[in-house]
Amino acid sequence: MTDITLLLAQARTGDAQAWERAVGLVYEDLKRIARGLLGGHGSATFNPTVLVHDCYLRLARGGADGIVDRMHFLALAARAMRQLMLNHARDRVALKRGGGASHVDADAHADAIAEEARGLIELDSALMRLEAEDPRCVRVVECRIFAGMTEQETADALDLPLRTSQRLWLEARQRLADLLDET
Repeated sequence: MTDITLLLAQARTGDAQAWERAVGLVYEDLKRIARGLLGGHGSATFNPTVLVHDCYLRLARGGADGIVDRMHFLALAARAMRQLMLNHARDRVALKRGGGASHVDADAHADAIAEEARGLIELDSALMRLEAEDPRCVRVVECRIFAGMTEQETADALDLPLRTSQRLWLEARQRLADLLDET
């Protein structure tokens, strides 16, 4: 059993300090995931540090209940970051459309950001449709893409045999491509 697994077990019994230490052990991993998700396109209001802290707040509400180990923690964090990024993208699209403010001509950079936000919203829509078909495929995508996990780490985080995880990854990629082509 690793340090984080032991700390999570202690946190599930109510030890708040164990929870904080567990988060401290994965903090750099969370920052790596956030940097990868943002692709270096953070802004003053939404950068890797902000994303990690918002993710922490979201995860802290549930505490360690149900979190088994480091890989499971990172898989949950990746899912939370995906939702946070989606919320941010929706806010950006709403601002681009006016969002109750007076109209101001947007420059090319703002247009590019709005297009990227629309792309993220389309991807999330495809992921939601895929989740209705096979939720396991979406969990694999979250681990591989959003958390940057390897095939083995993904299998471990989702408690799946490696071959099943690999098969789900192939199915998810093909199905997502099909769903995105439909839009």
